[in-house]
Amino acid sequence: MKNKLIDATKYFTSSSLATLFIFFLIRCYEILFVWKNILKHGIQLNLLSVSFFSEINFFFEIAVILGIVFIILNLIHQKTSKIVLNVVFALVSAIYLLLDLYFTKTSIPLGSDLYGYSAFEINQTVTSAGGFNPLYLVLLLLFLGIVSGIIFLFHKTRFNITFIKFYFILILVSLIFGDRLNPQPQNFSNTSEYYLAINKLNFFAEKTYKYFFEKEDALPISNYYIDSGEGEEVFFKYTDNNYPFLHEENTKDVLANFFNVGDKKPNFIFIITESLGRGYSGDNAYMGSFTPFLDSLARHSLYWENCLSTSGRTFAALPSILGSLPFGEKGYSEMAENQPASFSLIKYLKSYGYKVRFYYGGHAHFDMMDTFLKKQNVDLIVDESNFGSGYNKMPAKGNGFSWGYGDKDLFKRGLSVINSDNLENQLNIFLTLSMHDPFLVDNQDSYRKQFDEKYSNLHLSPDIMTSIKSYRDILSTVLYTDDAFRYFFNEYKKRDDFKNTIFIITGDHRMPEIPITTQVDRFHVPLIIYSPLLKHPAKFSSVVSHFDITPTLLSLLANQYKTEKISLSTFIGSGLDTTRQFRNIHKYPLMRNKNELIDYLYGEYFYSENILYKILNDLRIVPLENKTIENKIENEFADYRRRNSSMLLTRRLIPDSLLK
Repeated sequence: MKNKLIDATKYFTSSSLATLFIFFLIRCYEILFVWKNILKHGIQLNLLSVSFFSEINFFFEIAVILGIVFIILNLIHQKTSKIVLNVVFALVSAIYLLLDLYFTKTSIPLGSDLYGYSAFEINQTVTSAGGFNPLYLVLLLLFLGIVSGIIFLFHKTRFNITFIKFYFILILVSLIFGDRLNPQPQNFSNTSEYYLAINKLNFFAEKTYKYFFEKEDALPISNYYIDSGEGEEVFFKYTDNNYPFLHEENTKDVLANFFNVGDKKPNFIFIITESLGRGYSGDNAYMGSFTPFLDSLARHSLYWENCLSTSGRTFAALPSILGSLPFGEKGYSEMAENQPASFSLIKYLKSYGYKVRFYYGGHAHFDMMDTFLKKQNVDLIVDESNFGSGYNKMPAKGNGFSWGYGDKDLFKRGLSVINSDNLENQLNIFLTLSMHDPFLVDNQDSYRKQFDEKYSNLHLSPDIMTSIKSYRDILSTVLYTDDAFRYFFNEYKKRDDFKNTIFIITGDHRMPEIPITTQVDRFHVPLIIYSPLLKHPAKFSSVVSHFDITPTLLSLLANQYKTEKISLSTFIGSGLDTTRQFRNIHKYPLMRNKNELIDYLYGEYFYSENILYKILNDLRIVPLENKTIENKIENEFADYRRRNSSMLLTRRLIPDSLLK
């Protein structure tokens, strides 16, 4: 018995050390091919040491679990236990490699958001990245062969009992003290460095565990009051526990002073722009601005430089912007046919005779957008399936896949529909697509040249300049989309109703492929409201979000165009803030990815993954130790989650009697 245990211990030591060596090789690949594109100041020794420690610590956690299982199996059947151990180690190594390759592509580690996408959506995403290639299978088999070879070589090495004892003591010490030294977001100067430091397999495993085993149950709902702490008060008075988000609607009409109001109700055009982030658009963009036309338009508009999207992906854009709706579990639209009846800007305008149309160059079933829009009674959905002839899809990758039609063709298609009738009241919604991986657009060489010219005129620090240059192809698509905006406005202003149209332009989220600086940066997008009806332009530094757009527009319509003022709503937002100086009077959750409800904005504070931050004027964040504020925010956040869970449980959002 004793000899069997000693032999099993020796065998396990060899296999585990071989796998740890493979982990190090994968980490070295990441350092060589990924870090140089993300780190602005070169590879830092402290970051390097933290990353390797996280590698060791997480591996030892795996090793303990597998070691116990192996010893038990070994006592039952030696040969089987050895096969199982090595197969599991090989599979773990392969999964780690795949997760690291995903990070190489996206600059963001994969988490539980994987479980929020349908097979159709995953297939489209994988296809866009190159699709399945038999070569990938060959490379995977080659990798598994290399893993097997390394394990074999380590078993040829004889480790003496003293070394084995030291190895197990090291594992024990790591288990006891390792958590104290594991990477924590608040200990890094930016989020990208934190993502570099962590073990990607550990990140995925933790997110997976939380997704399946730490879901919050629906709990009783009680009214709550929000004290902004900023000299103003924003509160929702909830009215019916059967409808957890139903509250009195008191959004102020903050836009009236900026508009020349006419007799006719205005037309609305929303342009929700794929990956339009503030880091590379607008005045004071930290990478320089690559949207010259939009920048010019913003100077003649109402412009919020500190707007936040409500998610880090597209899935929340339509429900948040057009309905200020809660997230549900994976995003409101993901409830598909089970979406509870809801109130939105679309339904409100439909009740006043507006015709509502949606235009998208890709497949509108992605993120269940078409299901959401149909439930809002949209009159027409134009997408890839019915785009029509005479338009060009974006250039395809080597496998022939294209996400759909480029932004210029999207605007041309939309204008062809709009120009085909002379409707007095209409709402047109565009969702662009070109600023998306693989970042291929028509006439790209021309936009690369524009990038080169723009780049030569930037005056930023050398490290930022180096970083910007590495994203030449990506930023050339930003210039392309900006040019598409120029085309659209030049064409639309030829229409008679141009003078009575309000344009709302924002990004659906910030581009993840360019490494983010902080978790707030992930949501940081511009918001532009442009119209010939404006009395004068204005720039606001106050913080707003997509949640605030619909409540504000409805307040403008009710107060200035004498449409019906709603008294009850389920809006998450409380309206746009038109204060010129920096401040935030809002409180709302932000859903980083599908399934990840871990961020909460609260006045001048940002609460992320149980860590409290103070928000600075430029939306940078710094860690803050204040248990009183932290507890208050956690209570607010928990209250939202309870309401959200209750809504999911009952599928009740708003009484039918209040629906337009």
